[in-house]
Amino acid sequence: MSMGIAASELPGHGPASQGWSQGIDIANTRFAAVLLFCVTAISHYVLREPAPYDLLLVATAGTLFLLGLRIPRGLAVPAAGMILILCGYMIGGTQALYVDLSITFLQTSTYLTLTFIFFASVIAASPDRALGALWAGYLVAAVCTAGLGIGAYLNVIPGGEILLGAGRAKALFEDPNVYGPFLVAPVLYAFWRMSTGSMKSTLLFWGPVTVLLALGLFLSFSRGAWLHLLLSAAIFAILASLSPETRRQRARIAGIAVMLGVALFFAIGWAATIPEVRDLLEARLGLQSYDTREGGRFTGHANALRHALQHPFGIGPNNWGMIAGLDTHNIYLNVFVAGGFISIAGLLTALGATIIKGYRYALTGPRRGIFLVAYATFIGLFAESIIIDSNHWRHMYLLMGMIWGLMLAAPPVRHRAGSAHQKSRA
Repeated sequence: MSMGIAASELPGHGPASQGWSQGIDIANTRFAAVLLFCVTAISHYVLREPAPYDLLLVATAGTLFLLGLRIPRGLAVPAAGMILILCGYMIGGTQALYVDLSITFLQTSTYLTLTFIFFASVIAASPDRALGALWAGYLVAAVCTAGLGIGAYLNVIPGGEILLGAGRAKALFEDPNVYGPFLVAPVLYAFWRMSTGSMKSTLLFWGPVTVLLALGLFLSFSRGAWLHLLLSAAIFAILASLSPETRRQRARIAGIAVMLGVALFFAIGWAATIPEVRDLLEARLGLQSYDTREGGRFTGHANALRHALQHPFGIGPNNWGMIAGLDTHNIYLNVFVAGGFISIAGLLTALGATIIKGYRYALTGPRRGIFLVAYATFIGLFAESIIIDSNHWRHMYLLMGMIWGLMLAAPPVRHRAGSAHQKSRA
């Protein structure tokens, strides 16, 4: 499957990164690409932990690092921020009431931090081949999971009840509120491919894929996922319009957006004709009882903040839900109450560095289009994280790795008449 990488960016058309050590060549091999594709292609199955994704990712990362993959120096700031989070967890864990829960949470957080470092490293070393493989696998996983979610919701899959949660599509995820956000990045990716590909590919492939993924996301009935998609799409559109290649391209993006909006309108309208869908949609569009009631989500936010301020070194990860009887449903409060000021400082450092440096790259950097997909989705994800605990969402670390890997990679190289010329690409 072609992933829309220009010929000038493909392996064989020039070195993927200049100034890298010879050992980094493993990232440019077909062997590495196959492993990366398989990792993201099975990322939609997380009904139990460790998931197949985790096992294959550990094996892949270990193999590539042993064969010469190196960590780029430019990862120092975000990596330091994420290590601060872990340090805060360890310090807070000394005060934990439920030590076993803290240890398990810390182990998972450490593993996911390492996955970010791995993805950033392999993309920095081989941006075009690695990104092509990762996005191809992610798209396969997204199409599979959206198809399962839609099929189960429409009762066309035997035994499809296991793919639903409280009447909402969740496919092979544990929760509809994780399934929905997982599909945001592929939706934006498919839209980007529509804006850069031929009209034939748009009508016959990318258009239908985009509608399928968006419909699957809609049937999660996750308000956070809906808002995440709208915000990320808006960020993508705004940043993409700041410096389009031509006026014609801007017009095409607007036209495709209108066409896609009409298709989604009819698809969602058709779904809403099903009584169960209509009733659930009406219920989900309003505030839920657990949002506003005493002891609900927003009361829980206030209580968690108050407790965090009273325990500046934290109470240990994964303990607040047991103490309060309700999880924070907010990644910032989750980190703050677990690891105190050390952990929240680490989170804000990593997040701030990613957003600030990423914004500069988004305006003028090479491989700008594919970068905007990851960057816009990442910002939308952390906005949604105000109302949900996303600490251990695996695709969050993948997106962050894509952002930093692209920022640290050498620009694409084009060979013309025996000489290399750099070329920025929107």
